[in-house]
Amino acid sequence: MKPQSEPKWPTEEPDGRGKLVVVVPLVLALLVGAAAAAYALGWVRYASGNVAPTPPPAPLSIAAVSPAAVEGEQTRAPGRPDRVALEQVMREMVRDKRLGKHLKAAIAPLQGDPLVSHGTGAATPASVTKVLTSVAVLEAYGPERRFETSTTLQGTTVTLVGGGDASLTSSDLDTLAAETARELGATRTVRLAYDDSLFEGPTVNPTWRRIYLGEEVGGITALLVDHGGSQASGYSQDPSMQAAAQFKRALAKHGVKVAGKPAKGTKAGAQLAVHRGDTLREIVEYTLEYSDNQLAEVLARQVGLAAGTPTFDGSTAAVTATLKDLDIDTSGLVLLDGSGLSRQNRIPPALLVSTLQTAASSGRPELAPAMTGLPVAGWIGSLSRRFNFDAEPGRGRVRAKTGTLTGVSGLSGVAVDARGTPFVVVLMADGFKPEETLDVRDALDDAMTAVATCRCSA
Repeated sequence: MKPQSEPKWPTEEPDGRGKLVVVVPLVLALLVGAAAAAYALGWVRYASGNVAPTPPPAPLSIAAVSPAAVEGEQTRAPGRPDRVALEQVMREMVRDKRLGKHLKAAIAPLQGDPLVSHGTGAATPASVTKVLTSVAVLEAYGPERRFETSTTLQGTTVTLVGGGDASLTSSDLDTLAAETARELGATRTVRLAYDDSLFEGPTVNPTWRRIYLGEEVGGITALLVDHGGSQASGYSQDPSMQAAAQFKRALAKHGVKVAGKPAKGTKAGAQLAVHRGDTLREIVEYTLEYSDNQLAEVLARQVGLAAGTPTFDGSTAAVTATLKDLDIDTSGLVLLDGSGLSRQNRIPPALLVSTLQTAASSGRPELAPAMTGLPVAGWIGSLSRRFNFDAEPGRGRVRAKTGTLTGVSGLSGVAVDARGTPFVVVLMADGFKPEETLDVRDALDDAMTAVATCRCSA
């Protein structure tokens, strides 16, 4: 799943994305029970060239039920949360004027209600929305699901059939073309159609700002290659046609001439070749690490498809219903997309706390990638170049999802305190001026670090 350009830093709007490579098994997760279970799920992929100078944490040998920081070896069992210490940390957060007057925050153990909180109601989540999408799609399909892209033949027409595989790359498409050419045998001239009918409804969300299209996200279809574009080159409004045109060139490379232009069609005839994409676990981890809007929207459509309604409205309704089925209280949730680009989304901090706790639960190992995919402070993903200056002690001790829109910034995930006890921390700030964005980010990093360096458990 190799997009066409390096991530853009430090902004998240546009959201960053990078070139995927396979690395060693997860050794940098905040090893909650579910994260430990993720060892068995496979490998993590990250963006080459975007690793901060902080060296990777050393491998740990941790009991399956024993959470730990990724720095050093844990020397004691996680302790009992100290509410008084947490209240002091929260008071310091609230006093930080950089976070403004609209801060919403909550700190909770891995199980149970928040121990301390600030602010009421729901807030604009921005890309933190991707946590909900990730949990829902993992629950719908399981982490090892692979979506397919295939070709069929009817008469002399080859149809490229999209299966909603967000990981399809140019190399994958070339391999599919080579296999298709072999299956065609002596047939050297065909017509080409493409079928992206798996997803329904508009391809562009009506609640997105117009400037997002092409820069932040493209059309959402069931057939896309290399994420449908990149920030550097722009995103296609019609990824399906783009993929078909690229497939035509790939067929020519392998000796099959396509007469005329690719045309929209329907899956028909005998199957020629199939490409099975990356595992859903890998796609979810990448989507969270690099806050990929396009992939998040495709994943949301897959949730809608599982419920029989693969439209924007059907997908967000299906995500909400899936969270309810997981016993997550969705009161106050307003969800209009899967990526967080919609400024009309509203998520209560308590809902984010509950969702992260569910993903971290040892009883829900299938949801582990929604936790292990969270960026690690100062090391990987959209946090690789954050947690500097006063926040540097938080590097490697925080794993959290970033969320940024103009005037909106959030950070939600897990911080492990000085005694090795993990806490779910949700921070949501809005209502600030665009020129204050970097100051707000620094303040959020400082707040997370305050939990990571606190002796907040006994």
